[in-house]
Amino acid sequence: MKLTTFFQFIFFAIAVNAAGWTRYSHEYYASNNCKLAVDKVADFCGKPEAAKKYACICKNKNALVSWLNCGFEYFPNISQESYVQSVIDQCLANSKVNSTTMNEKYLMKLYDDNKSKIVDVKNFTSPDFPKNNTAFPISGKKISKTAILGYKSSRNRWGNVSASHYLGIGFVAACGAIGLIAGLINWSIRFRLIDSLPKILKKNVTLALFGKNHLHSNSNILGVNPDRLETILIGAMLLFSILANFILGYNYMEGDTIFAKKQTGLSRYYGDRSAILCSYQLPLLFLFPGRNNFFQYITRWKQARFVTFHKWLARIVIAEVLIHSFALGSQTASLPKFSQRIDKAYFREGIAATVFGFSILILSFGYIRRFYYELFLFIHIVFVACFLWLSYLHALDQNYQQFYWACCGVWIFDRFIRILRILSFGVKKVEVEYFPGEEIIKLSVPKSSLQKPHPGSHAFIHFLTPTKFLQSHPFTAYPSPTDSNIFHFNCRVKKGITRYIADKCKSSGKNKISMKILIDGFYGEQSPYQNYDKTVLITGGTGLSGPYYHAKNLSVIDSNREVKLYWSIKSYQGVKSYLNEILSFKDTIVKPIIYISKPEINSTTTSSDDNEKRDSNSQLDSQLINGDELDDEKVNKLLSSFAEIRHGRMVASEIVQNEINESKGSIAFGACAHTEVVDEIRTTVANCLSSTTNRVDYYEEMQLW
Repeated sequence: MKLTTFFQFIFFAIAVNAAGWTRYSHEYYASNNCKLAVDKVADFCGKPEAAKKYACICKNKNALVSWLNCGFEYFPNISQESYVQSVIDQCLANSKVNSTTMNEKYLMKLYDDNKSKIVDVKNFTSPDFPKNNTAFPISGKKISKTAILGYKSSRNRWGNVSASHYLGIGFVAACGAIGLIAGLINWSIRFRLIDSLPKILKKNVTLALFGKNHLHSNSNILGVNPDRLETILIGAMLLFSILANFILGYNYMEGDTIFAKKQTGLSRYYGDRSAILCSYQLPLLFLFPGRNNFFQYITRWKQARFVTFHKWLARIVIAEVLIHSFALGSQTASLPKFSQRIDKAYFREGIAATVFGFSILILSFGYIRRFYYELFLFIHIVFVACFLWLSYLHALDQNYQQFYWACCGVWIFDRFIRILRILSFGVKKVEVEYFPGEEIIKLSVPKSSLQKPHPGSHAFIHFLTPTKFLQSHPFTAYPSPTDSNIFHFNCRVKKGITRYIADKCKSSGKNKISMKILIDGFYGEQSPYQNYDKTVLITGGTGLSGPYYHAKNLSVIDSNREVKLYWSIKSYQGVKSYLNEILSFKDTIVKPIIYISKPEINSTTTSSDDNEKRDSNSQLDSQLINGDELDDEKVNKLLSSFAEIRHGRMVASEIVQNEINESKGSIAFGACAHTEVVDEIRTTVANCLSSTTNRVDYYEEMQLW
């Protein structure tokens, strides 16, 4: 369903673009404040005209000439033509003047005919000046001072709003530009338009880490540590947000005609800036973690990377929400009638939205996500919905509601596509087998004509049980080695739904049951191992599923390449869960090397040429392979004719170093194992890049979020 990414991109662009704002020109600032200054000095129609009223000044000739002269005399750097047009626009928009007569020709003639009659009000003392029913055009220092101060105040006030919008647009544009650059590079590598990134860039940026742990840091309070590239991009987001929120574009002026107090003015500036930036970032916050995020297809980055961006962008957004709330709270406290604002519904809605947003941040820490995921997910969805609704109500009268519609659109669209994927599969009745030795369950699923797995793909499964059918869990898909109409999902038994299914299998007496599931898939991009002379896949436990599919695909598409599959497993009981998969590599280019860390039998650690063993293997190979009917010694004999069996722990760093030293051409490493092992492989590959002239690349087949 790649077409869906195109429609999502179009929808996102339209939704965000819909959030326009009024951009005031310098001519508007000048003409508007000249109008206010003239109104303040004289009442041409016999009574004071309110600031937002235009009935008198747009119809009274002396008032109009005074208004025009203010701009011409006190704002010489502004185009007279543009200034006159601004006067016309304001009159047409705010008074009932005749649009056929209110034009530039009329106003310029009126001004030329009456400019000689303009009187400087400094020639009058206060009692002598006929403020009511002033019968001549006026000018003077009082008008110029009021107009210029008003111009600067308006420019500061509304210029900050425009600058905030431009910064928000810049943030979104920068994210788009980075995505396009990444996509151009990764798709060029995928189609072999370029070989690879320069080694210095891979060693110091794309493969490197800050510290020793990346995936292995999942138990931290903040979750998975970003890798170095992610850290650089997140650092750029943080730096941009700090500059945008606290430094760029603020200027409070003493004598400000809009905000009498510095506290009132600066609080408003900070409050507006943070709220507008937050509004532009929110749609990205909803887009990044989506399963159908079009940025994944453009960049070929994995979902885990976008989930990392989502987490850190969320922290920035909530910080901006807090800045906005405290800033507007500070401004409210400085107002003479602050209680009137507190009583407003939008103000209370903003407070409630802030509480929900901060609660989302606190309840999303890594410990809660890891150990109470289902509770986290439920609270997350409910609180995000409440935050979005309250924020929408809060922003409704300020014309910022389009951003929240964009968030809703992205969220709803992602779930709509999920439903389409599920419907394309339909309800599937699957066979579930439980392997007690390694606590593994294997699902055997009939293939769909509409959705088919590919190497590196995964899907989210809904197990149709009475209480857990709403939960969906990601599993790596791979084809059955014995039945072309079947594909499998393997997963280790933990808590929750996997333990429930394992218990059901055990209670059946045969460690097998049938059940119904829904499948939302397939997701994920295929790593281009076919572009390399040698592929080394390093995995452990149930992490074999993804590398197995890649190795199987490589064994079919090109018989001239070298493929090694390193697999670490605790015992021979664990080998039985993937026995048919490993046997499918016999007589292929794939060389399996299996590390068994806790072997239960005594046998040689390498493959044997012994004729007796070969005869025994041939006899076993001709039988139907059933793990429950084979003891450990038979499994060892069955595999050792073509696979290398090593007893003991796998040392990933040594494997990487040896494979690079032995390689005579380009080499690709793929890793899906224990988090500590994956980090070790990644770091070793980065450190070994300078020791070889060959092309070396690394693909992380494991995703954690």
